[in-house]
Amino acid sequence: MKRHLFAAVLLGLAVVVMSSPAAFAQGSGKPTGGTQCFIGGKWVFVPSGGCPAGGGNPRVNQPSQPPPDNSAAAAEAERQRQQEAERRKVEAERQRQQEIEAQRKHDEEEAKRKQEEFERKKREALSSMKGISENELGLKGAGAGDLGLKDIGDTGGGGLGLKDALNSPSPHKGIERQYTYAGNGLIAGTSWSLYASRKPGEPEQRMCDAIKHQAKLARSSYDLGVDCTRYQFVLGMAASLDWSTDLKSRVVFDELTNGQFSANEQSLYDKLRGKQFDELGCHSNGAMICLAALENEDIKAEHVVLYGPQVTRESLEMWDKLVRFRRVKSVKVYINENDIVPGVSIAFADLKETQAHQVVGAAVSPGGYGAAKVIEEAPLFEIDSLKRTINETSPRLLVETFPCARDRLSFECHAMSMYKSKVNCTGKSSGKAVPGTALHGKDELPEPPMPCEAIGSKP
Repeated sequence: MKRHLFAAVLLGLAVVVMSSPAAFAQGSGKPTGGTQCFIGGKWVFVPSGGCPAGGGNPRVNQPSQPPPDNSAAAAEAERQRQQEAERRKVEAERQRQQEIEAQRKHDEEEAKRKQEEFERKKREALSSMKGISENELGLKGAGAGDLGLKDIGDTGGGGLGLKDALNSPSPHKGIERQYTYAGNGLIAGTSWSLYASRKPGEPEQRMCDAIKHQAKLARSSYDLGVDCTRYQFVLGMAASLDWSTDLKSRVVFDELTNGQFSANEQSLYDKLRGKQFDELGCHSNGAMICLAALENEDIKAEHVVLYGPQVTRESLEMWDKLVRFRRVKSVKVYINENDIVPGVSIAFADLKETQAHQVVGAAVSPGGYGAAKVIEEAPLFEIDSLKRTINETSPRLLVETFPCARDRLSFECHAMSMYKSKVNCTGKSSGKAVPGTALHGKDELPEPPMPCEAIGSKP
């Protein structure tokens, strides 16, 4: 009996021992008792006694995880960003200075090129004038003062009114321009000498009266060609009120210098300098003056309108470039049939020296019709051919022609008053009363409308 009881006790002890964690650990080879503790920055298994300093719960004993400190990295990134911004700023300034220097060199080279071109054309002008007889020019018995040429006879071969000022670039070259808004402007041509202006928005009556007064003093009718409503600025800078004198003392040199002669020689040019226009109208020789002013950047203009202009193939190319490079938005050319000036000015530049003598003689001699037949038969004097020449030479210019029924080339067809009537024609009645048409006590009848094609027709 005792033996059986002892066996039962041993069996119970064996069950207790095998059920303990230590016994299980020994049986499986894996720790199942103890505690995982975070000690010295790492996890450590403590078989008994718990974690030091009251540990025992791994989640309680695990230290908190503060967010990483990125302030140093952010400061470094900001420093690099500022360095890059400064580098770009320095690079942009360096490039800007290079562009300024390149533009300065370009301006100097362009000024030198223009000066050399001017000198070449001056020599050509003087050379061509030497072969022209006094009778051809109508200069027989005329002294230097009669020509209206400055300093002639005092400079030897460099005379004929080409002042020393023309031998150097414009004093305004390189200076930043300041422009004053002047509305619409009209630059007149040969034998026009006047100046009148009004502020944009100001009534036109005062300016119109001033133009009429100046025309009366000049014994001219050029006031009939000025639309005082359309224009706020009107300028003519003839060297003489006499047409032939102005031609041979100024206009012929504008022909060979693309208007630079008048720009440098005529004091009234200062009235033009520094103006900015919405529309710039240029009649006759005024086209050369407008071209020089725009080339010199003495003025600005949005749109340009040329009326019976003095042009050459070279100046037409220059007008075309002004449009191409967006110096002006548009250039429109109006030409009346039988207007003598556009064809003569192109022919004068085209013809050889011997033929040029005949052209000049025809243009400035009294009447001017004898030798004119030499050039009148040229294709340039047929309106469609002239228009085609302009279109081929300067494709960006807009050309419009009008009929002017005369038997031959005529200054009547060249008059600004004729262009004013043609361009502004609406085909409507003016509304003015016709004297002597009042019947039976009724009001006088208004003028009937004139068809636009009738303007300039033979009476």
